[in-house]
Amino acid sequence: MSSQTSYTLRGRTERFRDVLSENWFAYLLILPVLLFLVLLMWYPFIRGIFMSLHNWPLGGAPTWVGLDNYSYLFSWDPFYTSLKATLIFSLTTLFQLAIALAAALAIREVRRGKSFITGAFLLSYTLPPLVTGTIWTYLLQPDLGPLFGFLTQWGILGETIYWGSQGDTALAVVLFVTTWTFWPFMFLIISASLESIPEEMYESAQMYGANRAQMFLRVTLPQLKSAILIAVSIRIIWNMTKISQVLQLTNGGPGYESSVLAVLLYRFSYEQGQMGVAYAVGVILLLMTIGFAFVFIREFERSSGGDAA
Repeated sequence: MSSQTSYTLRGRTERFRDVLSENWFAYLLILPVLLFLVLLMWYPFIRGIFMSLHNWPLGGAPTWVGLDNYSYLFSWDPFYTSLKATLIFSLTTLFQLAIALAAALAIREVRRGKSFITGAFLLSYTLPPLVTGTIWTYLLQPDLGPLFGFLTQWGILGETIYWGSQGDTALAVVLFVTTWTFWPFMFLIISASLESIPEEMYESAQMYGANRAQMFLRVTLPQLKSAILIAVSIRIIWNMTKISQVLQLTNGGPGYESSVLAVLLYRFSYEQGQMGVAYAVGVILLLMTIGFAFVFIREFERSSGGDAA
């Protein structure tokens, strides 16, 4: 038995050497990418997990605590408030999808000025999030901003709404601004996929008496499924790690009502200097993001397999 195992290992070693000698140049080209992944992605990731198991004050000496940081988070009520805010904040992806889909379908019917309208749709996405957050912070400022001044002056509102003092309204403003800023990304992906649908498919559907709603459900939506899954997957990952506009608009308040997990990580690391707890939050956020991405990637593969069949 041992001689057979030795023979098998020897055969695998020889095959490995043959493959390496035949493809050494290709492996040499891949080596910088592998080094990039290891040094800039995998090493920080593994080190982050290691740090989450320590009491690691910023600039101080670490102390091994095991899973105490995770136990602290799961027994801390504001963590669940932040977790709830994160899940609600991820719903901006659905709002962005609805707006992007409606805009893409509308622009497809436009015959003149399509480029101008498309450019206008993309305006919010061309500006840096820091700029759009600053603009909306000024516009929505309850006392000095022009929006509430206009609404109260014309009698649309009886009094100014101090939205930053209540968790629901603060989170609603964050959802609105984030949706307004990032929906054009989905619009680009869906529009490109929409333009690739052959007109013959719609003509055939019309010949069989299909109305607009039936053509959307039977022709347009199945053809857009892959593009929608890709756009939703990317935006969910990005939305769950957004921090700039939340900090600009509400600074995570009031309390922890709008502190999504990314903001909670920022608070622990840069405001409180608790790097171990901050990395524990980061690991939890990463697992949530991977979970969402896995679901959509699996659906994308299933959709691709169905289309191929």
